Parts: sequence; C-alpha cells; structure tokens
Amino acid sequence: MSRIPLRKWTLRLLRVAGASLAILGAYAILLCFPDPFFANSVRAGNLSLHSDRPILEEAARHVLQLSRAKLAASPLYLGEPEIGAYICNEHWRERLFFNKDYGVAGVAYPFSMKIFLRESAVQENRIVSRRGIHVPGYRTLDFFVTHEMTHALTSRAVGPIRMLGLPQWIREGYADYVAWGPGFNYADARRAFLDGAPGMDYRQTGLYWRFAFLVAHMLDHKHWTVERLLTKPFPEQAEIESEIRSNDPANAEEKR
Repeated sequence: MSRIPLRKWTLRLLRVAGASLAILGAYAILLCFPDPFFANSVRAGNLSLHSDRPILEEAARHVLQLSRAKLAASPLYLGEPEIGAYICNEHWRERLFFNKDYGVAGVAYPFSMKIFLRESAVQENRIVSRRGIHVPGYRTLDFFVTHEMTHALTSRAVGPIRMLGLPQWIREGYADYVAWGPGFNYADARRAFLDGAPGMDYRQTGLYWRFAFLVAHMLDHKHWTVERLLTKPFPEQAEIESEIRSNDPANAEEKR
C-alpha cells in the first residue's frame, strides 16, 4: 500500500483550508453586498427595501416608515445607520441568502447591516407563509423588518461575538419588543403569562411573545436601560419569571 508523505498531506490540508476560507469570504461579501440580486429598491431616509420582484414605491415607503418610527424609540438607533432589507421571493434566492435558516421569516447576520426576508406582499404589508398565505395578526411585514433590523442594530452596538452570546430571551425578546412598538400591551401579556396561555409558550408556537414580555418588564417596569440589559451578568429568565409570579396579587392572597 502506497503512503503519501506527511508533507503532501499537509499541503493538501492547506489547500482545502484555503479553498474553504475563500468560499466563506466570498459568501460573506455576498451577504454584505447583495444588491446585484435585487433589481428593485425603495428608500425612506436611512432605510431601504429591496426586492427581486417589482414593488410599489408608496407601499414600500409605508412599510419603511412604520419600521423607522419603531426603531426610533430604541437607543440603538442613535445616528440612524444605513440598514437595508432584502425580500427573497424566489425560493432559490431565499436558499442562497438564508442558508441554514431557510424557512424562517427573516434573518440578520451579525457582521452586516443587511437583513433578508422571505416572500412578502409589500402592498398588503404582509409576509407570506410557507403555505402561501399571508401571516395574520400583529406580525406584519414592518414587524418582521423591524425585528431583524433590531438584530442588526444590537450586533452593531455590542459586537458580533457578544451578540451571539446573548441569552435567547434577551436577543429575541428585545427585537420583538422594538417590533411591537406602541402596540405592545403589557397588561395583556402579563395576564397571558400568569394564566399560562398557549401563545406564551415558545416551544409550542415559535413566537417570542413571552420573551418580549420579560424584556418589557425589565425596561418599562424595573427601569433598566437597554445597555444594562445587553451587558453581563444577564438576569436568569427563570428568576425573572419567578419574581413576576411572586408579585401576582392572586399568589399573595393564597399565601395569607
């Protein structure tokens, strides 16, 4: 049996490693500069919406203006950085830009101020689900745009590595908290949490309502700053939930 000298193995490994790094680098460049794949675009201030299909300018501006109003309430939006949202209507384009996250509604990469969204009906301000129907309720297209743009802003503020290290309830909860905007009803969310409503169970629904509620509790009721929320040591989700339950008047009555 022939044997390949160690030096040749080393050279082969280096070539494979070099080719892999080149591919990763090319893909990172693609994610940072995706414009050639999206022929249609509309801008509203520092935000832009791009699509691989024609979009009505008035409808696109409306979506961006709704998102911008919500983002403006976040201290992370200071300086109004340039952020682009790219709608992947064609499935091959969605697979290309979503990569391993193919199938979700949107994705933001920690090293880029570009976000990507799945098929959308811009004129109706709706994301289109995998079944081909408009996602109903409060999760409008501008909701998803704002959620993903908040991820981009968070990464910009704390850095990609710290962003990836955030607990899920903070990372996703803060993005949903901003995306809800003034439409978030703390009293309703608290009632649903204490009642154990199915909509509060992320494992059943895939929704971040529970996380947004916990973030709202920390920011609006314990008066934490966003900076403190995003800085270690992070409060434990279980501890916060236990504290909320212990302060429930119904529980206090039972203890008497």
